[in-house]
Amino acid sequence: VHSKGLKLGIYSDVGNKTCAGFPGSYNHYELDAQTFASWGVDLLKFDGCNSGSLELLAEGYRRMSLALNKTGRSIVYSCEWPFYLRPVQQPNYTEIKQYCNNWRNFFDVYDSWSSIKSILDWTALHQDSIVKIAGPGGWNDPDMATLPSIFVFLSQLVIGNFGLSWDQAVSQMAMWAIMAAPLFMSNDLRHISPEAKWLLQNKEVIAINQDLLGKQGYQITKDKNFELWERPLSGRAYAVAVLNHQEIGGPQNFTFSLTFLGNGLACNPACSVRQVLPVSRDWGVYSWVSSLSVEVNPTGTVLLKV
Repeated sequence: VHSKGLKLGIYSDVGNKTCAGFPGSYNHYELDAQTFASWGVDLLKFDGCNSGSLELLAEGYRRMSLALNKTGRSIVYSCEWPFYLRPVQQPNYTEIKQYCNNWRNFFDVYDSWSSIKSILDWTALHQDSIVKIAGPGGWNDPDMATLPSIFVFLSQLVIGNFGLSWDQAVSQMAMWAIMAAPLFMSNDLRHISPEAKWLLQNKEVIAINQDLLGKQGYQITKDKNFELWERPLSGRAYAVAVLNHQEIGGPQNFTFSLTFLGNGLACNPACSVRQVLPVSRDWGVYSWVSSLSVEVNPTGTVLLKV
């Protein structure tokens, strides 16, 4: 795997058994961590099935974190901790970030637009509690699903599969960059289309996703079928996404004032605007009191850098 320029991820579980009934890591955290490190593993997805109790769940996540650090190998620790807490209690994200590199909050992602929409809706609804904790070393993971029976990650980006239109694929890439989400491809690399490859490897979008400031974006307004999101970037810049929820008809225009952005400071007294997706082009320089009119395809997103 490493010889192909890729990273190696593996799946285990905090409990006696995984969600699919295979052996878990309960009471073997250090042995499993050392084994994973000896195999050259780069990421551990650690599920939360069959943990017995919330106390044992928390103890297991803490112990595996310490065990991974003891190996001396840099292994990304992907937790499901808050996902299993939420039905019972509000997760303590400060503690979770102390132990995990990213954590799953919501249901499995599927290769469908309805799945992507549900993740964005949930994130916007809970942004007051999850956006502030994200930052270097610890990130909200919008979604991750695994099929342990065939040891395949179906995680994060379903771009390059079969369920999304081109505009919907652009929307997922743009919105995952806005949300500072970890980016994992989940498609057959042997048969990826040139278009999907271009989108997944788009350096401008990846630069927004991996911006050094490390702040997660958030929804700032919702108007009929449109959502306006922003993400603070380093160098006093902002990434801005305009998402069109309309699923029928043709492209529609959404107009907003630049004073909406950055609490009125993003474009004060003037700013340059560049479109990143669905195609890259410079829009020029605008004053603080200007308005932007953005044409967006149904289920599409226009991603800008201001």
